[in-house]
Amino acid sequence: MSSKFSIERIENTIKATGHLGMQEIHPFLATCYDATVKRGYEDITLDFSSVNSAFPGFMLSVCSKALDLRVKTIETKMILPSDERMKRLFINTNWASIISPQQYEVSSFKGRTHVPTINFKTDREQHLAINKILDAMLCSITTIKRRDLSAIEWSLNEITDNILVHSESASGGLIQLSSFSTTNKRIEFVVSDTGLGIPTTLKPALSINSDVEALYESVKEGVTNGKGAGNGLFGSFETCTKSGGYFNLHSGNASLCYNPKARISLRVTNEKIPFEGTLLVGCLDYSKPGLLEDALRFKGKKRYCPDFIELLYEDSDSESLNFKLIDEAESFGTRPAGVPVRIKLFNLIQLNDYKFQINIDFTNSPLLSSSFADEVFGKLYKEIGDKHYAILIRFNNCDPTNKIIIDRSLNQRKQNIN
Repeated sequence: MSSKFSIERIENTIKATGHLGMQEIHPFLATCYDATVKRGYEDITLDFSSVNSAFPGFMLSVCSKALDLRVKTIETKMILPSDERMKRLFINTNWASIISPQQYEVSSFKGRTHVPTINFKTDREQHLAINKILDAMLCSITTIKRRDLSAIEWSLNEITDNILVHSESASGGLIQLSSFSTTNKRIEFVVSDTGLGIPTTLKPALSINSDVEALYESVKEGVTNGKGAGNGLFGSFETCTKSGGYFNLHSGNASLCYNPKARISLRVTNEKIPFEGTLLVGCLDYSKPGLLEDALRFKGKKRYCPDFIELLYEDSDSESLNFKLIDEAESFGTRPAGVPVRIKLFNLIQLNDYKFQINIDFTNSPLLSSSFADEVFGKLYKEIGDKHYAILIRFNNCDPTNKIIIDRSLNQRKQNIN
């Protein structure tokens, strides 16, 4: 199968072939516009059977378009890729369900380096989406500093909040943590909507005429249409670019692309085919401690906000963290089920510089398997050492049988160390 992109429309079926990358977004959406607006079809089928690779930025723009069309009572259907690997990707990322919910169920994928695409329309849905992403990171990454994690949280909150405050998108917004690597120490994310778009909201407030200028101004500090402080896109742009990551922004008849490896790192170009709404694709590099935190400076001062850990785990009455085990594990019977629980506990300890005691609440927790207990508590003991384990780990409401199982695992670990 060729990797070269091509697109054709046969009546109300739009077929894409080859690679679906950032350069292919505008012609694909233009074909959708031709079928639904110019030709007047009340339902369309998106045929991806001949697709052999798909970039998350492209796919979220398609997902946003599908949501927007259904708001306008235009039905969207989809044909999955023939390639089995690509077929699983479309299902696991939730692209299939968002484009055609009548054909495909919501993704149940629970991988540790990706978070499927989430649609949010309200403040609460936005909050839950960001928490899901941060939770996935907390269960996987063990080398990030707390202030850098807070900077990432701030950026994701600001970007998604822009959709709710400024876009007036009837279908809300989409966010996907497309990948995060514990080896390369990079986080890649995509946010998309089909609202008013940046040029429409900014040009009147700034008295400018071109979409290109609107996008260029949008990533500057303090630039706003009057509904906010104007630091959302600026802060996100700073955290991406200053960390050595990339930043792509598409809205209206313009695109802004920052690539540190390109000969000209920042390009703002005119697009003949408009992007209805806004698409943001960003990459953050957290390999240098403190760099992301330093990027969040407004008027020369660092910004501080309560973070995910403080709001969900910290005890307001003492320097301790509350960890309810029943809410943290998918199951309690296997070693793999214990891995994200252990990583999260270790992160909560090291992100707080080994200063906060962790109160592990066993209320309503079932009987633990020996392998689960060893994966969580045995390996945690080995990672942080006897002294820190004795000082920092506290059990509340632990069933006597579970205590025996955990103690047996700890004793075996101690014997192996000695």
